[in-house]
Amino acid sequence: MIASRPVPNHISGRVLTWSRLGLLTLLFATALSVPRIAISQDHQPSASIMRGAMGLPFIERAAMKEALYELSSPEFEGRLTGTDGYALAVRYASERFRAAGLMPGGPDGSFVQPFTVEANDITGPMELRIEHDGWSGAPYRFGRDYVARGFTGTGRVENAGVVFVGYGLVDAEQGWDDYAGVDARGKVALMFMGTPRGTGDWGEKSRPRFKASVAAERGVAGILLIDDPGPSTLSPIVSVYHGMEGEHQEQMPLLSIRNTIADDILYGTSHTAVSLRSRIADTGSPFPLELEMRVTMEAGAEYTAEATTWNVVGWIEGSDPSVSDEYIIVGGHLDHVGQQAGVVYAGAQDNASGSVMIMAMAEAMARSAIKPRRSVCFVLFAGEELFLLGSEYLASHPPRPISQAVGMMNLDMVGTGPRLIMDGGASTPIFQQFVVDADRLYGGFGLEDKDPTPARPGASDHSAFINAGVPTVYFHSSGAPGRAHTATDVPENIDYDAFYRTTLVVYLTLFQMADRN
Repeated sequence: MIASRPVPNHISGRVLTWSRLGLLTLLFATALSVPRIAISQDHQPSASIMRGAMGLPFIERAAMKEALYELSSPEFEGRLTGTDGYALAVRYASERFRAAGLMPGGPDGSFVQPFTVEANDITGPMELRIEHDGWSGAPYRFGRDYVARGFTGTGRVENAGVVFVGYGLVDAEQGWDDYAGVDARGKVALMFMGTPRGTGDWGEKSRPRFKASVAAERGVAGILLIDDPGPSTLSPIVSVYHGMEGEHQEQMPLLSIRNTIADDILYGTSHTAVSLRSRIADTGSPFPLELEMRVTMEAGAEYTAEATTWNVVGWIEGSDPSVSDEYIIVGGHLDHVGQQAGVVYAGAQDNASGSVMIMAMAEAMARSAIKPRRSVCFVLFAGEELFLLGSEYLASHPPRPISQAVGMMNLDMVGTGPRLIMDGGASTPIFQQFVVDADRLYGGFGLEDKDPTPARPGASDHSAFINAGVPTVYFHSSGAPGRAHTATDVPENIDYDAFYRTTLVVYLTLFQMADRN
């Protein structure tokens, strides 16, 4: 990697005044090795997009693939915020920014912005077994049949009774009590994730942390959570997001199980997980049950109430002094859900993809002779899987006033499959035009044929910036094999042709956002 050198002002000014023909010649001469989609007479590239194309030869397909494999390797232990694996990823990204020649964006001249989070490293041992009438079944396979929830406590429950408690919800105002009529003391509570259909917004009461606090008040010894995407689920979702309200139950094991395991526990009744879910939805009322099956379960974790973690922040200064105090933020989360008892969740799509793309674009812009008019802040966020803590922290503690941020681009699970999506174009039509123009040249994703969509607050790092009033776009992809937050999210499942073409499109979109008049 080569550090950038400043471009003399007289050269930058001369480039700005060249004719369209001269710029097109420059594009072809400089980006000759970069594959292009055919240019029609009706859609000639703008001066800004051609200036940006000067950086494209520095985006190397093979180097990006190598970096994605590296960041997804077992050495980084799934990059769980607050753990040694994530700290290693921070050092890796910081060194990439430093070697590229970016300006540090953290305090005290560093590339890191520290803050504190809760952390829970799931170390094991792990066990799940069911028993009935003197019969003891073989243990279920950890990582295939069940996993721990991200903020499980450490504990073991031996041969305990089981109560089915619907969704584990209690709310006097709604007249809802999933524990009504059952004695849960010392038992394992079997419950669905989420909330029953048609019962409105439960807010934080729907989150596992709050449900665990409710269960603890009723003497529950352990919780088995049934993932709730429908009857054909293949595996439970592993996520560390548990909610912000309620107390961490340090001695209560929380495991997430497949629907088929729930059906084993319901053996001897007339119910299945699917039928119970439907019954609660159809009746609009709880349906608690005391079951005959008994459960042995165990989980082990190392919980830290206040762990130091970091966003990684680097800058490229704009080339036009009249607007270089304004800036575009391009960010994506560096963290993933970590490892559990030796099973590593690599997080190749989610979100080594966005992280590698950001590092590649930062290096390309630093090495290019042409910089955009406005400054660009490159950020790798911590704590997205802890519900957006890193992006919330940066938005509330920006390296430069947030009022000077004139755009934000979020990259999350991007370039990993054949379908590229950008949300935010309906809110900011000029950004939509930028991505369409870039896609015509280097993408081929057909974005001009897709209706613009708004960017809304949601479960990714653009949310804090929308709430701060910053015009925001959110890139993501679909169609790749492997399910996020499971052990199948590995670099072998990435579509590297789409990954490379997406990076070219995103880079040119970013450049135009920062370079526009």
